[in-house]
Amino acid sequence: MTRRTAWGAYVEITNALRQRITDGIYAPGARLPGEAALCVEFGVARNTVRRGLSTLQAEGLVTVRTGVGRFVQDEATQPRTRSEHIAADLRHQIETGHFQPGDALPSEAQISRRYGVSRSTARAALIALEAAGLVTCVHGKGRYVR
Repeated sequence: MTRRTAWGAYVEITNALRQRITDGIYAPGARLPGEAALCVEFGVARNTVRRGLSTLQAEGLVTVRTGVGRFVQDEATQPRTRSEHIAADLRHQIETGHFQPGDALPSEAQISRRYGVSRSTARAALIALEAAGLVTCVHGKGRYVR
């Protein structure tokens, strides 16, 4: 029997919640279950649940209202950030095969020039792709498609 790793649990939670949002189980503007409820449902520690929720937040699917909870992003009331647009564009290029597994993505500097944004905005877009599991970062080398 193999032991379920924290990485596997974190990905499982992220994928399950993403699917519920996509399927409309959690409608735009709806409040997500609290961390304690998700811990019980998935049988994991709070930190693992938080990591999954942070990934959804980085992807722009979830927004946090401090002291209130996490809510499904309502596209009609909250505009997407520039980094989310860049991440969506790069995601599309990965999904359509423009970038193949193992291919290097453009650097932060290249993305900054291409989209006319700061490096921190470009970095945020790349981090969102990493959080979504589409990209891996090799320190000192760059980011590559998984």
